[in-house]
Amino acid sequence: MTFCPHCGKEVHEDSRFCSQCGTRLIDNEGNHIHKESGEKKSRFLWPILVPVLALLLTAGGLFWTYTHQQEVNEQVIQNKEKAERLALDGKYEEAEKILIKAVDKRPEFPPLQENLNAVQTVLLIQSDMAEVEKHIKSNDLNKAEEQLTAIQNQIQNEQSKLFSTLTPEANRLQSQITLRQINDELSKLTQVDELAAKLNTLSGLNLEETSKVRKKINEKIVSLSTKKAEAALENKQYNEAVAIVDQGLQYVTNHEKLIQLKERIKQERESFEQAQQDRMEDAMQQAAKDELKNQNAALEVVDVQLKKDEYGDVKLNGRVKSVATQILSTVTANYVIRNEENEVVKEDSAKVYPVYLNPGDEGTFEKVYYDLKNGDYTVQVTDLEWLVE
Repeated sequence: MTFCPHCGKEVHEDSRFCSQCGTRLIDNEGNHIHKESGEKKSRFLWPILVPVLALLLTAGGLFWTYTHQQEVNEQVIQNKEKAERLALDGKYEEAEKILIKAVDKRPEFPPLQENLNAVQTVLLIQSDMAEVEKHIKSNDLNKAEEQLTAIQNQIQNEQSKLFSTLTPEANRLQSQITLRQINDELSKLTQVDELAAKLNTLSGLNLEETSKVRKKINEKIVSLSTKKAEAALENKQYNEAVAIVDQGLQYVTNHEKLIQLKERIKQERESFEQAQQDRMEDAMQQAAKDELKNQNAALEVVDVQLKKDEYGDVKLNGRVKSVATQILSTVTANYVIRNEENEVVKEDSAKVYPVYLNPGDEGTFEKVYYDLKNGDYTVQVTDLEWLVE
């Protein structure tokens, strides 16, 4: 049995060409190209080989697809973890680029999109923080504080720990606002206690600029303490002056100017107290002298004389002055009248008016004699009597 090697149709063994397709069946040497045994073997192999080959190709394709998808999944997971690390380190833009590529490969994986949304929200908050810093630099502190409060509320309300990475920057901005506010308020503060409260606020701020503002506050505390202490010192209020300086030294420890001022106050107080003691001793001595004088030499005779009137009567007139330090009363002038031979012809006294003499006042006394008509007479005050009030 002979078959056509091209179409497989059975042909007569002596035929030179296939009656079905016209293929040549005998070669140049007159031999048949295909014999029944070879063609029959080929006919039986093809139905088996084709499914096997198809199965192998399908299995290979499925294996490649599975392997490729596994590699993609592993790469996506690695990128997700890497992006998370970068974001927690504050490298938000790098994390965003990696997550965008990962979402493109696995858009159906929700955690990737959630992470991307979180990172992009953080980037927006960062942009808002940059606006806050601009307001701070332009000293628009009310606007800066308003925006920062909104940002802090947003950070607090977010559940992702990624947002906690913004807290240090938010705290830094809050510190800058507080620092600027304190600096602006300094010119209005006039009490050491108020300035000390600002120092306490500064102690919680960790900024380079803090030391500059603290220095300004310390300088103002020293200035206020010095000014108030000097005023108290001028009014001889030494204890108050020392207390004022001590208050300043509580906040500006070991400040040389305040220490020197305190030492000067102590020295002036000691000098004043010594002078006061000396004055008291002098006053006591003077009081003793005055008392002695008031008792023994409180009055001076200013003038005393005798004059005859038109009727020949002799009139005595005298004046005394108080040199006492207290009021004198009931002053009496004792005197003698002598004739031309210097003989005492009268020994008498007269009351001084007014009855009360203040220190430095003058009083007068007078008397008329009708029996001294002949001769010339002189008068001499021999003694003065008085009472010290």
